[in-house]
Amino acid sequence: MSDASQQDLTELALDTRVGQLIRKSPLVCLPTTPLKQVFEAMDKEKAGSMLVSDETGVVQGILTRYDLISRVILPALPLSTPISQVMSTGIKTIDAESGALEAMLMMARHKVRHLPVLHQGFLVGMVSEGDLFNFQRSSLRILSASIEQAETIADLKVCAAEVLRLARRLMAQGVAATSLARLVSHLNDSLTRRVIVITEQDLRSELGELPAWCWLALGSEGREEQTVATDQDNAIIFEGDGETYRSRFKQLAGEINRALADIGFPLCKGGVMAMNDKWCRSVDEWHDLLAGWFQSPMPEALLDANIFFDFRGLYGEVGLAESLRDWLSKQVGSHGLFLRSLAQDAMRDEVSKLTSNGVIISIARALRKRGHKADWLAPASLEMKRGGTAPVVYFARVLALAKGIAATSTDERLRILVDLKAMSESESHQMRDAFNVLQRYRLRAQLDYATRAETADQGDLSPNLLALDELSSHEIERLSEALSHLGGLRARLEMDFLR
Repeated sequence: MSDASQQDLTELALDTRVGQLIRKSPLVCLPTTPLKQVFEAMDKEKAGSMLVSDETGVVQGILTRYDLISRVILPALPLSTPISQVMSTGIKTIDAESGALEAMLMMARHKVRHLPVLHQGFLVGMVSEGDLFNFQRSSLRILSASIEQAETIADLKVCAAEVLRLARRLMAQGVAATSLARLVSHLNDSLTRRVIVITEQDLRSELGELPAWCWLALGSEGREEQTVATDQDNAIIFEGDGETYRSRFKQLAGEINRALADIGFPLCKGGVMAMNDKWCRSVDEWHDLLAGWFQSPMPEALLDANIFFDFRGLYGEVGLAESLRDWLSKQVGSHGLFLRSLAQDAMRDEVSKLTSNGVIISIARALRKRGHKADWLAPASLEMKRGGTAPVVYFARVLALAKGIAATSTDERLRILVDLKAMSESESHQMRDAFNVLQRYRLRAQLDYATRAETADQGDLSPNLLALDELSSHEIERLSEALSHLGGLRARLEMDFLR
């Protein structure tokens, strides 16, 4: 990966919104518009694409100049052909208030060059890869391509180190933590897929024919909230008889897990990895296991569920993961005792401390600044996972499961809860904003930990431990405010599940 590619990615003005990139109104036509009329308009405006919408303004599709040879010229279609016959459908859109980084991620993830921009559901413009090139000089695809073209695990180890350096620079430039976590997760997804491809090729002749299977990302990677100091959480789902194929899938998974550890993702200390029996199951076995959790929500089942329920299909037959998600969404809502137990588990540790944490941190910091010993009141550091982000993740997960929401990211779950009238828009916005602040401080703690680890052994010190005395008064205020905003989590969970 070239230094130029890294520099291009970090030159993005990270507070810019997609709506600010719109240069002019897009060309739009009806689905019945003949190609002759479409081409005349594109030629006149020197445009590279034509959006298609119905009479109400809802986007139906798009035709770009890249489509013309294969869809119009080679088939020798008459110019009287309506554009609806050749347009691309099911196109991705983006909200005008989304960040430019989010547009980059969406284009890279879905391999598209244009994104219609919506404001309050209505089309207001279009951003293209060219707009982002002009804005940033290069696409995120450059970095992804470096990973996808790696031929060895050693090559991927170099790429993984570049991802860490990139995250460090973007963090320093002020990128929103939610977007940065998505960027890190996107790149880590690419790293994981490439590890699987290389490993699968090496073992293909030894393993023989295998049934359809899918690698599942769990935990923070499943939520697309992966930070820079993270171990592995993964599983495998496969078709066919479990006892017949499990040993071969475990062999494959073991090589993948060890290769991931080699490039910088440590083996999970709790054993939540596809190389272990518990996390390598057939479709029927996963159904049976989850049904058992629903019927008997014991502490171990709740712990496993909180890790597994954020699963996302990452490689292979992702339809297996999607089918399991559909099954889960339909089943879990009818198991009130299980949801109640999850809610109780979410409150067990840190949720009840959130409000007091915010106040205590401010007071302790003020006392230390004045030379008073404040250790009796609060420590000089805060564990930003257990004491910050995790309670929000738990809360959003429980509500999403209860409402049958298939989304896995915390931010998206909180957005959809508003659409379902399960949460007010102001409550959702406040919680998402607080989560972003807490995630940012967690990332800061991890990057500081990674920097220190380059020169000294950190032992058993948590990478999520934030040194409060190193924060400015303004930063302490933001952190305290975020924690205080989330102090209502206990009351909300009690109201929804424990009354």
